Amino acid sequence: MGFIKISLDTGFCVGFYVFCLCYSFYKVFTISNDGLQNFYYLEEGWSVFKDRRRDDYDWEWEIYKKYAIDNAIIFVIHSAFFEAVRILRIKHISLMIFGFGCAAILYIYGVKVLLILMLQNITFFTISCWSGKVSFIWIKAFLWIAVINSVKILYFYDQLNILLDIDNDRLLEFSIIISWNVIKCTCFCLDKTSAKSKGECYRLVDLLAYSFYFPLLLFGPVIIYNRFKECQKVRCKLENQNTTIRLKKLFCQLTTCIFWALMMEIGQHFFYINIIQLDLMLLQSTNLWVLYGLGYLMGQFFYIKYVIFYGIGIAFGIFDGLEMPQKPICIGRVHLYSDMWKFFDRGLYEFLFKYIYTELCTKTSSNARKILASSVTFVFIYVWHGLYTFVMIWSALNWICVVLEGFVKSIFGTNTRLGAFVGTHVFILSVLSNFFFFAREDVGYIYIRRTYYESISNYVVLYIVAYCFYRTGEWIKSIEGSRKSVFKKIF
Repeated sequence: MGFIKISLDTGFCVGFYVFCLCYSFYKVFTISNDGLQNFYYLEEGWSVFKDRRRDDYDWEWEIYKKYAIDNAIIFVIHSAFFEAVRILRIKHISLMIFGFGCAAILYIYGVKVLLILMLQNITFFTISCWSGKVSFIWIKAFLWIAVINSVKILYFYDQLNILLDIDNDRLLEFSIIISWNVIKCTCFCLDKTSAKSKGECYRLVDLLAYSFYFPLLLFGPVIIYNRFKECQKVRCKLENQNTTIRLKKLFCQLTTCIFWALMMEIGQHFFYINIIQLDLMLLQSTNLWVLYGLGYLMGQFFYIKYVIFYGIGIAFGIFDGLEMPQKPICIGRVHLYSDMWKFFDRGLYEFLFKYIYTELCTKTSSNARKILASSVTFVFIYVWHGLYTFVMIWSALNWICVVLEGFVKSIFGTNTRLGAFVGTHVFILSVLSNFFFFAREDVGYIYIRRTYYESISNYVVLYIVAYCFYRTGEWIKSIEGSRKSVFKKIF
């Protein structure tokens, strides 16, 4: 790799940033004890960690973890089945993918959920065939999103679980699956409408295969249809790869996911970030090291979750011959929030960029048109995630920060000290916006108030640390070089 050059002031920023992280982690650890509210409701910890309980209040992690464990054999059967389809040169690959996914959904969720997902796909396909217009497809997408959001608000736990004959965990999984499928169906139908040749890649069975492909059913990441089409061919790129080599790669990728899952479980024994954020009185009075250390750990735990979730889907997708997006970038080194959108959920970003943003503007468009296009994109993000207050605030602040980043970049550049000096203010706001998403609006308001309104010293201290974070992110990005060097794997 060679010697990495670093200036004295950048080296100081990197060192100070690492020191602040370590000290803030220590302060969060010291407060993660039996004095916390709800401590004795926590799950009993592993016996190897004496007297430590495990913070099991992260419902998303608990549900996804249970899903992965309960259905591990289905993932294995899927890979064996799909490999047999390849070896036997079965022509009807889309039908095979759909058939397996259909059987898996029927086994896990029952016939009612299966019928709803079928209805969703069929109605999208019918609209695309009947109208052939992009506007009708988007109207259909927003109608489905409206139905999903209405059901969540009005009937979610009161009636829907009884109506569908599934428990609450399965109901949450179903809500995630049907939301993913809105994007998949929209993507497929838009491609179908714009395709010059509406051949065998755009049949109803192809849409059903795309939506029901089991490894990406719940875990994600979402991929655009152009990426999925490759695995529907009888002969594809993986024909040139030995099955044993691909199995070794699958094993290594899944082992990495298991390693990070263990790190997640261990971390939950020592950092009780989920029950701490429930104690609003504590957040309003605790010192800044705990407050911002907790915020940083919220982000890191969120990142590790999606490295695991997406990592599983990516591993099986690559084994099946799909061109999968890369795993999320570590948020501990991202200093520009526009990079967070580009490199965290890369599949979702690809969909937003291709089907919304670039349809409304081009590289040569005016700044006003680009701002308008980005605002429409974030409106979709808000509506798709759910019409909740915390999502609205998070989406609005994200949009503001991305627009402000563009102005800072155009005026000062991103590799100058002056750019870092100004850009850090935008970076702080972008970080604070995440706390609305991670922990809802009550916690987000506390972070905003304590950062901007409690005292000037609070903001000054945070700004100094954030400036070092910003400079560290710039340094990593500069030596990374188009995100292709070895540092992409390290960070």
